[in-house]
Amino acid sequence: MSSSKNISAARPRRAAGRSKPADVVFEHLRKLTAILRGNLEKCATDPDTDPVHDVRTGTRRLQAIIEAILRERGDPSLQELAAEWLVVLKKIRRAAAPVRDLDVHRKLLHKLIKFGSKNEGAELIAPVSEGAIVVGPSPDVVEAPATELSTNPVADQAEKLDAWLHHARQHNAAQLKKKTAKQVAKFDELASAMEAAIQQGRRTRRRPRSAATVALESFARLVNEMQQIDANNLHDFRKEAKKARYLAETAAEDAYALAIGNALKKLQDDIGDWHDWLVLSDEARDALGADGEKLIALLDAERDRHYVLAMKTVNRLRGKLMGEWLVISGHGTADTGRRNVRSNLKSDTSAKSLGE
Repeated sequence: MSSSKNISAARPRRAAGRSKPADVVFEHLRKLTAILRGNLEKCATDPDTDPVHDVRTGTRRLQAIIEAILRERGDPSLQELAAEWLVVLKKIRRAAAPVRDLDVHRKLLHKLIKFGSKNEGAELIAPVSEGAIVVGPSPDVVEAPATELSTNPVADQAEKLDAWLHHARQHNAAQLKKKTAKQVAKFDELASAMEAAIQQGRRTRRRPRSAATVALESFARLVNEMQQIDANNLHDFRKEAKKARYLAETAAEDAYALAIGNALKKLQDDIGDWHDWLVLSDEARDALGADGEKLIALLDAERDRHYVLAMKTVNRLRGKLMGEWLVISGHGTADTGRRNVRSNLKSDTSAKSLGE
């Protein structure tokens, strides 16, 4: 069953009337903080692949929850402290980002060399008998022995690019290690202060709402702000859509919220695939220049193919999720709903200004 069908099937009859206790969101914030704190310690000693990924994701998850708490509670006393904590999270995320990207790009490159391209008519990298690697279409994929030297110029270029990526990863990992160690104490201080402020502050400005409602409203706000999507803002659209996904995932036992989260993850993944090929192609140009012509052409083809796929996913799921928002928020007909959505969302921008 597709993501779109899953959403409709999981939708409760009176979703807008269901509430989510405020302390559940707070406990989720505490859990995320503890997980991120553990991964920060790992990155401060050995920034391996998994903790780097978890640090980058964890900072975004925390940001999404903090911004949602600010919107839902409407407590001005939290604003300054939240802004300070978000700055620290942003610094940590920016240090982890290039390391994580390089890990992903090396993995993509290895996969491309091993399995070839799915582009029809593109040059495929496929091993054949005797352990040699040649350029040409082949339905069989047999990994070449490690002792064999490639006779394929594309594979040679890929090997040079991989070495360049590996060196860049080592440099950025060293920087991440230093910056993370420097930010841990500040992270702890602000996390404790934020937790105390939330507990002592005003509980809420309105009745607690379901995770599905909060997530869909977050996505609707994004669509209202970025009505035209293309290659210039597609990555930014993805980063903001992640926040809506993380909000949906706070409801571990709500099938409707999780269905929304799954649809947003599909959107995020497809855009992310395109962006990874885009950046890897740029890195190949920086690393190889004119000597990487064949590999760069292959990477460009993958970039373009994934852009088409990403835009199809965006157009399909954007419409579906906005339809769900109109239903769950009780805005009535689509035309009336769109006008009401724009009116409601324009007035709520205080939390967004604190993020990236």
